[in-house]
Amino acid sequence: MARPIRPDGDDADWEVCEDNGFVYKRRRRHLSSLVGRLPVDSAEEELRRNHLARKKRCLINIRDRYQREVEQWEDLSASLLRLASLPPEATSEADTSSVASPPSFHLSPPAIDGLILEQETQETIFRKISDLCNCVDSFCEAQEDRLTQSLLDLPIWGSPRALMRSLCD
Repeated sequence: MARPIRPDGDDADWEVCEDNGFVYKRRRRHLSSLVGRLPVDSAEEELRRNHLARKKRCLINIRDRYQREVEQWEDLSASLLRLASLPPEATSEADTSSVASPPSFHLSPPAIDGLILEQETQETIFRKISDLCNCVDSFCEAQEDRLTQSLLDLPIWGSPRALMRSLCD
């Protein structure tokens, strides 16, 4: 904290202050100039209070959200640790029991025929799409080869004399 030091008689408008070993001069503050600035407009004060309250609510919401997220991560971590601490045969038994008992549902033969037909249709569609992709790939490769060849045919790759002749033409 700045501590004023008594000035000499000729420096009545200035005061010397010492702040943690740092000594400096500043204008002396008169009480009359401070009195004019003390009353604050109540509307500005109300706006400032509302702003601070809104800011506090936002920060509290963010803190609560982070706290919930941390709790969720802790729950996930605890469940992972529980799974890791289970003996291996217990996990393998749980896996085999879920595989051994598939969901029981019965399909009638017309429904099975419909599913087979749908599967064959999808297979045909995938085959046609694959053929189209192969066609597009071959077209792109041919275009790339043409561009590469056109760049290789430039006279810059030939002898310097051929380059000079092509530039002079």
